[in-house]
Amino acid sequence: MTSPAQPAASPLGRYANAPDADDRLVEVQLLNVPLQLLAASREHHDELMREFRLMALSGTVPTHAAPARLIELVGVLGDRYAGASDRPDVEVDAALDRGESTLDLSYTVPASAARAAQALDALMAEADEFCRAEQLLTLERPPVLVEFAAWYLRCFVAQVAEAPPEPWNGPMVLDDV
Repeated sequence: MTSPAQPAASPLGRYANAPDADDRLVEVQLLNVPLQLLAASREHHDELMREFRLMALSGTVPTHAAPARLIELVGVLGDRYAGASDRPDVEVDAALDRGESTLDLSYTVPASAARAAQALDALMAEADEFCRAEQLLTLERPPVLVEFAAWYLRCFVAQVAEAPPEPWNGPMVLDDV
C-alpha cells in the first residue's frame, strides 16, 4: 500500500503536515463518497474558518466573556490554519458539475496524514461545541455531516495503519436524515 509517488495537494488541505524525510507514502481510497455531503462539509468548514480568521484578525474575541478554549481555538484555527492551502477539489468539482452523486477518490499521502486527520477531527468537535453553545455565528454541523467527516478522516487513519478501504454507506444527502 506504500507508493514511491509524490503526494499532490493534500485532501486535508491546510491541516496536512509537511511529510518527514522518512515518512512513507500511502494510498488512501475513499469509496462511494457522497458528493453532496462532501460539498456541504467543505462549505461549512470554509464558513467556520472565515469566522475564526475574522475573529483572529480583528481581535474581536471577547476575552472577558469567551471560554479560554475558544480563545485558543481562534488562535489555532484563525491564525495557524487560516492560510488557504490547496486541496484537490478539481475532480470533485467536475463530478458535481456533471451531476454525479458519488465518486471514488484515491490520494497518495504521507503516513503523517493520520495524525493530521485525528487533530482535525478533535478541532472540529471543539468548534461544534462552541457553535452549539451559540458562541459563534456559524451553525453547528448537522449530525450527518459529523458522521461523514468522522468516516472521511477515519479512512486516512485506518488506511495508514494498513486497513482496507471502508466505503461510505450512510445517507447520501442532507435530506436523507
